[in-house]
Amino acid sequence: MSLSEGCQQDELVALDAVLASRTFSKCQNLAKLLHYLCQKCHDGCASELKEYNIGVEALGRAADFDPTTNSVVRVEFHRLREKLKKYYETEGMADPVAISLQPGNYVPQFVRREAGPLVAVPQETPPAASRPERRLLPVPAAANGSALAPAKSARPAWRGSAALYLAVIAGLAVAITVLVLYVRTPTQPVTSAAAGFSAGTPSAAAADSGAKAVRILAGYSKERYIDRAGRVWQGDRYFSGGQAVTLPREYFARTLDPTLFETLRAGDFSYNIPLAPGDYELRLYFSETGFGPDTISGGGEASRMFSVLLNGKPVLNNFDILSDAAGQNVADVRVFKDVAPATDGRLHLQFQRNLSDPILNAIEIEPASPGRMNPVRIVAQADSFTDREGRLWNPDCYFEGGRLVERRAAVANTSNPGLYYGERFGHFNYAIPVAAGKYRVTLYFAETYFGPNNPGSGGARSRLFDIDCNGVALVRGLDVFKQSGGPDRALERTFRGLQPNAQGKLIFRFVPVENYACLNAIKVVDESQ
Repeated sequence: MSLSEGCQQDELVALDAVLASRTFSKCQNLAKLLHYLCQKCHDGCASELKEYNIGVEALGRAADFDPTTNSVVRVEFHRLREKLKKYYETEGMADPVAISLQPGNYVPQFVRREAGPLVAVPQETPPAASRPERRLLPVPAAANGSALAPAKSARPAWRGSAALYLAVIAGLAVAITVLVLYVRTPTQPVTSAAAGFSAGTPSAAAADSGAKAVRILAGYSKERYIDRAGRVWQGDRYFSGGQAVTLPREYFARTLDPTLFETLRAGDFSYNIPLAPGDYELRLYFSETGFGPDTISGGGEASRMFSVLLNGKPVLNNFDILSDAAGQNVADVRVFKDVAPATDGRLHLQFQRNLSDPILNAIEIEPASPGRMNPVRIVAQADSFTDREGRLWNPDCYFEGGRLVERRAAVANTSNPGLYYGERFGHFNYAIPVAAGKYRVTLYFAETYFGPNNPGSGGARSRLFDIDCNGVALVRGLDVFKQSGGPDRALERTFRGLQPNAQGKLIFRFVPVENYACLNAIKVVDESQ
């Protein structure tokens, strides 16, 4: 956990305070989930906090539970984060240690708050083998025998009254502020913003205006969907024209989150999305399921072409999803930076038919800095990861080929060993969508298979592979073991000035020379002037 061994008691008191609170008294499922997470961490088993394990062990799902088709874990985590936020804004506002759950990360963090408000600083949890075993005190049983209802907290009596007093004062301050803003602020268009993580740093204008991310699943009839990174997507809204379509469940290449592509809007349609003033990054999600050699309609490239207008100006002309994605049932994303709402406070997207109906699967709008796309961070793991600096790394995406595996080795020579808990190996590639510009890309490796204490018995030259970007060679015969100085040591290779191809992609190919290629993580940073 993030506190030292000498602070175990503070962690126990922090957990006990939450479980004994009125906020959690009627949310026993969330209390059980929080206790499970903390217990795993104290036992040195944080690496086991995966979506499947949580679903089965903490939420009671059957052994055939499939997190790719059932989002219950992400939904419950979203509820738990909101409940913790409510607790620390009211009853727990005077607690010296707070429990924090970062979006997309299942490992709880304990954060000291004596010096001011809660500022989460996530810490790495090494593999179980390198940690002494620690156990939480068992949750006291309730009067009815339930193991979920905790006993009353052992906090000093004065803390409850202090918290109540501070809550009253805070409530009065908020009420006065709202009244002043209501009287002085002119009416603005309502912004519907999904709660979620922004991969980059919003511009100053966007931050001042309270700009937030907006994520919409086209054709999706439910209120919301929580993806594998913990981001919230809203159901379809702000549209005019077209028809909502739900597709049969099937495989989509280059994504671990097929739900984003299982519904769509088709026909001549438009979206008029209210946005706060500021600079944004726009991502449009597509997948061609209607045309292709394995579809009922047949056809292929040039079977569907349409145009997309942004605030009346074309951004995609004669757009052919099948050609852009290089295949059917392939997740395809187009990225645009320096996007802003029109003078009426709305972002206008118009989809016009050229040949066959336009289609769209999803819209994502995030605050961004002027002239720069938000950084892209991808970790070769089924779940997202939050590093020591509090930055979110998305679960594996945009890949084709290879296999995803977990790695248990304690990797040295890095401040973020959690980046190396998973690996994609084999003969594979990544097609990362970016806006026009120049990019700095960092690739992260560690040799955790070959070595004296690893499954493979080899050493240097046991694994060699080539890397190219958009057909241009970056590395020939990369030997991670040799260049990192041995097994279980982190190696970073950075490349600058990379530009996307005509389809707006940075395509990295990892080609085996001796045994399989491997990769642990990718970071893409916009360096455009």
